[in-house]
Amino acid sequence: MTASEKFKVDKHVLKEQRVNRIMAAAFELFSKKGIDTIAMTDIADKAEIGVASLYRYYTTKEKMVINTVIWAWNQQKSMLTPYLDNKEFEEKKGIEQLDFILSLFVTLFENNTDFLRFIYFFDSYAIRVDLSKEKLEDYEDVIESVEAIFLSAINKGIMDKSIDQKYKGKESDLYFALTHAMFNTAQKLSLSGNLLKMDSLVNGKTELSLIINMLIKGISA
Repeated sequence: MTASEKFKVDKHVLKEQRVNRIMAAAFELFSKKGIDTIAMTDIADKAEIGVASLYRYYTTKEKMVINTVIWAWNQQKSMLTPYLDNKEFEEKKGIEQLDFILSLFVTLFENNTDFLRFIYFFDSYAIRVDLSKEKLEDYEDVIESVEAIFLSAINKGIMDKSIDQKYKGKESDLYFALTHAMFNTAQKLSLSGNLLKMDSLVNGKTELSLIINMLIKGISA
């Protein structure tokens, strides 16, 4: 490697490190305080860079927000992939794979409520500023890659008959029903916690586990 090539590699690595620092700073601020209350100067201060440098990476707050949500989803995927990319998981029946995937919502709730809160804030922001579908294409690509994991398990379950055959041809409907039930519940628990006295009667992990049990039993053959 020539000195010039090494310089380019080092420069690229430094850029990636800086971008990750910016994304981590934005994510932390957005997930704790919401999106509308955070200014670009806040993110620059948190990331310990000049605001002019920040605007060279992201020319608008809107671009910053969209890039942060894509980064946040990719972070979650990178943490969950090892659980799914192994022989033990591949050998499970479809319904067992789906049961395991749904259990990851419990892991998510226990370990990363900041992510759940941020997605809620992002959805609210996207609706408020009326983000176009074109601007959300890269974000949708990430979501679709998650959908593919679920559909693979659902399709396998229908093929091996561990999932009720009445869902054949309705795989996407089943995916949305399952993920909305789990994600929305986990999200609500992360946002409100023990707001009311009655909320303390059952903890979030138990509640999510009960829902998974009911869902799996409901679709099993």
